[in-house]
Amino acid sequence: MPFQKLQPRRGSMLLYIVLLVVALGLMLSARQCSTSRIGLPPDMTAGGDTLNVAIEISPTSLSLAGDTLSGAYYNLLRQTCASHNLPVRFHPYTRLEDALQWLSEGRCRLIVGDLPVTAELRDSLIFLNPVGVDKQVLVQLRDSSAVQTQFDLGGRTVHLPASSPYIQRLRNLSHEIGDTIYITEDPEYSSEQLVILTALGEIPLAVVNSETASALKSRYPRLDTSVEISLNQFQSWALSPRDSLLRDSLNLWLSR
Repeated sequence: MPFQKLQPRRGSMLLYIVLLVVALGLMLSARQCSTSRIGLPPDMTAGGDTLNVAIEISPTSLSLAGDTLSGAYYNLLRQTCASHNLPVRFHPYTRLEDALQWLSEGRCRLIVGDLPVTAELRDSLIFLNPVGVDKQVLVQLRDSSAVQTQFDLGGRTVHLPASSPYIQRLRNLSHEIGDTIYITEDPEYSSEQLVILTALGEIPLAVVNSETASALKSRYPRLDTSVEISLNQFQSWALSPRDSLLRDSLNLWLSR
């Protein structure tokens, strides 16, 4: 089903987001293949030798086009595990804090997504070798009272998913510009959904990685993503610090 542009009506927008998440969840839970399975994370953790993977729903990691699952990270990991006869089950997430909780509870062993390799995340996670490079950008409406530079963010409110790894960057930026940037942590919506809310005029500003911003800008041409929030950063996948053997194996496999 083609992706349709939304009109800025709060009721229809919320209904769309709910239906989108439900539809994607149903598709993911129903689709299976010989070397990988998609399941709901809380109570469908696979046992035995199966690698349980929390994977972010995003244009880079995992997305749904028609009835086909795609995403560079999804395809890369699925093919890598298949070549080494390692069964894998994917558990989609939209909020990083959910994936971190599953990791701490042992429900998954690997988090796959657009994770910036930062000092803050290194305190509680270990990372694979970088799988890409990206940067954070500000998303706003082009015809609004636009933010032209980082200095214009003083006194503005920026929306991010709860526990987003980009929160610390905004706090550091607030110190750099010598003014307060107000951060609203949304407990429900993912980065992709916050971009949609920005496109509809429901929230003023959001920060996402440039890959996600570019993918959604093609669908919502009124969006402006020209203001960079960070320099280029390595993107990687994360494991629990006690899982160094799995890290070494995956690094070796992926390097080939």
